[in-house]
Amino acid sequence: MPLEDVETALRILSEVMPGDSRRARGPKRAKSPFRSCISCMLSAQSLDRNTAQATTALFKLARSPRGMLKLSDEQIAQAIRPAGLYNMKTRNIRKFCEQLLEDYDGVVPDTRDELIKLHGIGRKCADLVAHFAFGEPHIAVDTHIRRVCQRTGLAAGKVEAQVAASLDERAPDWAKPEAHFWLLNFGKRICKSRTPECPHCPIEHLCNYPRKTV
Repeated sequence: MPLEDVETALRILSEVMPGDSRRARGPKRAKSPFRSCISCMLSAQSLDRNTAQATTALFKLARSPRGMLKLSDEQIAQAIRPAGLYNMKTRNIRKFCEQLLEDYDGVVPDTRDELIKLHGIGRKCADLVAHFAFGEPHIAVDTHIRRVCQRTGLAAGKVEAQVAASLDERAPDWAKPEAHFWLLNFGKRICKSRTPECPHCPIEHLCNYPRKTV
C-alpha cells in the first residue's frame, strides 16, 4: 500500500472504528508501570478476563519486585493459574523482577528500548507499557493487528516485531495515540482471520488483499 494510502486508510478507520476505551482490561488499564509489565507478560495466550483475574490475584499477594521475589514459585503459579502457562510465566516473572532490581533499582524504565531489555518483555509488551503507562506514541502490534497490516499492506514484516517497526515508520503521528484500537477492532470485526468481510470493508478500495485474490 502506498504511503499516502496508509494515512487515508487510518483516517477512515478512525471514523468507523472505536478508539480508546476506558473499559479496556488487562495491560491497557494497569495501575502502574510495574503492574502493566506483569499483566502484559500474563496476557500471552490468555483471554483478557483471565489475564485480569490472574493479575488481580497476584497483586493481592505482592505489589513490588521485592515483594514478588519473597513469594514462592508455588504461590505465584497458583495466583496466575487462570492466565495459563503458569509455570513458564512464574519463571519469567521471577527473572523479570530480579533484573528490574539489579539493573534499574526496581523502577520500570520509561522507554521502549530499555523495556525490551527486560526479561519477558518483547516488542508488543514494550509498546503497550510505553504507550499506556508513559504516554509514548507507539502502536502495539498483536496477532489481529499483524494480520490486518500484512493483508492490507498497511505495514510489512513476517512477525509482530517487524510489523510494529514498519507501522511505526509508516503511520502518521496524529494516528499513533489510538491506532492500536482502530486496527484491533477492525481485525476482530471485519478483517477476520478465516472469513474477512471484504464486501463490508471501509478500506477495501485501498487494500492489497482483494487484488491478490482476483
